[in-house]
Amino acid sequence: MPWYIALSFSIITILICIYLKINIGLTMFTGAVALGLLAGLSPAGFFGVIIEGLWDSITIMLIISILLLGILGHILKTTGAMAEIILNLTAIISNIRIIAAAMPMLIGMLAVPGGAMLSAPLCAEVGTRLDVSPVRQAVINNWFRHVLYFIFPLFPSLIIASELSGVSLGRFFIHNLPLTIIGTIFGFLFLLRGYKQLEEFEDVVFSWTKAGQLLKSISPLVLILILVVVFNIYFPLVLLAGITLALLNYLPQEGRGREIVRRLQTMVLPGIKFPVVLVIAGIMIYKEMLSRTGVISDMTNLVLELGIPVLVLIAVISFLVGMLTGDNSASVVILFPLFMPLIPAGGTVFTAYLAFLYAGSTAGHIISPAHPCFSLTKEYYAVEIKDFIILTLPMLAVVMTAGFLITALFGYY
Repeated sequence: MPWYIALSFSIITILICIYLKINIGLTMFTGAVALGLLAGLSPAGFFGVIIEGLWDSITIMLIISILLLGILGHILKTTGAMAEIILNLTAIISNIRIIAAAMPMLIGMLAVPGGAMLSAPLCAEVGTRLDVSPVRQAVINNWFRHVLYFIFPLFPSLIIASELSGVSLGRFFIHNLPLTIIGTIFGFLFLLRGYKQLEEFEDVVFSWTKAGQLLKSISPLVLILILVVVFNIYFPLVLLAGITLALLNYLPQEGRGREIVRRLQTMVLPGIKFPVVLVIAGIMIYKEMLSRTGVISDMTNLVLELGIPVLVLIAVISFLVGMLTGDNSASVVILFPLFMPLIPAGGTVFTAYLAFLYAGSTAGHIISPAHPCFSLTKEYYAVEIKDFIILTLPMLAVVMTAGFLITALFGYY
């Protein structure tokens, strides 16, 4: 069977499983099986794909990293660090509009599935005080929660993109940082400009004490960011450093040793999310199946024959795949093996194209009805899906245009 039919049916199978809310690991494994069957892979070939996909240094690293991420998020929540972040933020920032944008952004750092529901009540409270419409409240919550997805190294999809491509998380951060900055500034002006300051926040005065407390509460995340972007240290070790600092934060004055032991017992083990092992396994098996069936090389040859600019393909296809799947990790696993052979070789150019490929997938993911945060936010605020999408599109257009132009400049020079 032609490769494009096999690939199309494989992606359709994945989409159906996602909309049926099947575990993403099982979803990707099912997609791999469909691709292998339609491509005529032998039983021995199937076995080889599974072994190669699982017994791989990248697979092992991803499993360790995602498990550690679950622990870190649980510790930040149970030690009260996230509550302290919000409390100190409101104590040192006088502009409630900034608080409205910052709260979903900060809570989004936890990177938990459907985590928009954690910030939705807070955004609703602030939005109601500002007299912001429900649909605008919904978009504020969804947009500012995900605008960090382009760069923040704790997001699983970015970790997967880095491991699949061999490009460091720090390089992704540097290339996509302008997109997060542009998305944040334009989103703030587009969504919150013109709303008046509340009297109760006019007397808020900046306090170095509160600023220090804020820094303390976010110190594990800051440490991780520095170690990744500046020093490019092996990511599981970086996460262990962040977890250690998070465990030592907010210890009582007395009985610290007992409290550390208690935290190790009550915060570390409960934070381990074993189902993510299945997710990573399914993802890496699908990636290996794409390679084994020859789909990647066949698609590369077709694109080269058609003469379509790779950057145009990246902009369109990455956004569509991200929107259709609604799962950025699944989208990355589909896109990166297919596009990496098409991207011009060379350090900076190669990295810039891959960063834009990830950005396009993320942009589509943000607006996907299959994305849990999108659908949960829509339901919480009880808004129409078309209104939600229409209000989000201008910000996506600005970010994607900026990404396209920046990447084109790298390709030109």
